[in-house]
Amino acid sequence: MFACAWLLAACAVRPPEVPLQRFVEGNVQAVASAMQDQLDGPAENRALVLNVLAQCELLLGDHEAAWRHFGEAGRIMGNWQTGGGEAFAAIVGSEGSKTWKGDPYEKAMNAFYLGLQYLWRGEPDNARAAMKRGILADAEVGDEKYQADNPLLFWMAGRTSRLMGKGDDASSFFAEAAAADAFARQHGSRGDERGAVLGRPEAGNLVLLVECGMGPEKVAAGDMGELARFRSRWHPAQRCTVTIDGRPAGETAVLADLDYQARTLGGTEMEGIRKGKAVFKTGALVAGTTLLHLAARDRNRDRAVTQAAVGGGLLLLGLLTSTEADVRHWPTLPSTVQVLLADVAPGTHTLELRFADGSGTVLPDLQQTWTVEVQPGTESYYLFRSLPGLDRQAALRGGAEQPRSESRP
Repeated sequence: MFACAWLLAACAVRPPEVPLQRFVEGNVQAVASAMQDQLDGPAENRALVLNVLAQCELLLGDHEAAWRHFGEAGRIMGNWQTGGGEAFAAIVGSEGSKTWKGDPYEKAMNAFYLGLQYLWRGEPDNARAAMKRGILADAEVGDEKYQADNPLLFWMAGRTSRLMGKGDDASSFFAEAAAADAFARQHGSRGDERGAVLGRPEAGNLVLLVECGMGPEKVAAGDMGELARFRSRWHPAQRCTVTIDGRPAGETAVLADLDYQARTLGGTEMEGIRKGKAVFKTGALVAGTTLLHLAARDRNRDRAVTQAAVGGGLLLLGLLTSTEADVRHWPTLPSTVQVLLADVAPGTHTLELRFADGSGTVLPDLQQTWTVEVQPGTESYYLFRSLPGLDRQAALRGGAEQPRSESRP
């Protein structure tokens, strides 16, 4: 029995090694190289490695590689079919023995990034489809459905609907975005009560998507390590103020709070998601031990054999059942995704991003200066992150690859 238990425990896949401190320091290239080296690692980790790699490529301006890798990761994460052996190993063995497909918030972010890539490729229809897939991922787990409460995905679906000339669809998505935001804030999400973005969802020919902080960490808790809990990672950057050509453009507004998204499903806390497995293990061990004890004392041989067989089976299943939660997660995600909308004249503009902590104190090490281009009759989307030196790294590379503008209907 113990040999079998050891063999199943050995099937657990170790999480990929992500040099998170280098990422926080802004050394995105080092993280990308580390992920490239791990692409040939365990197949069960491939989607996770691809997501981190694609995110680094996105920040480094390699949009083509990011599009390919986000797409491959998304196909793995969206495939809910598992082989019988893998399913059994995940039930009685370690959760880490199965293919990583991410929690709902991670599926949603993969869809967001992939949709953004499609938008930059001039494919708003595919961008909208990706956002809709993210909305479904945010609301469905297996056969269970929850309240979809990620305003960012609804809002982006509305913007891409407008680019397709589907005004009625856009209005519906914008209304859903406002409802999702109100619901999420009622249940503990950080949001902007002033409605700076959702109050005027169609505004702006320059759309700035700004990612602040570091996303949550997934840890095991409980007596048997059976509970998958999320805890926030500390990072000083919480808000961003923007100036355009030296003039104040305003403060970004939170549209996605990933700490909230990770720890809840439709406003319901997920802390006890694995508790049933621990209850089963304890019950199986107690029942198995009791039956073996009764078999040893029973003078009826046939009944004793039956009790011993059933008790041994329960004891074996209890020993083979690992209650340890799978704590693999996407560690390079931001804490929040925020948005600022601006109407600017066509041409080249200089942006200054000033990140601040919760008290409003500006963080000079994170300040960034970028040049953006807005063509006549278009709206342009740009993505930024509160990491030090990304603008200087782009300058050393000869300028970051700029996103393609989208024609406005």
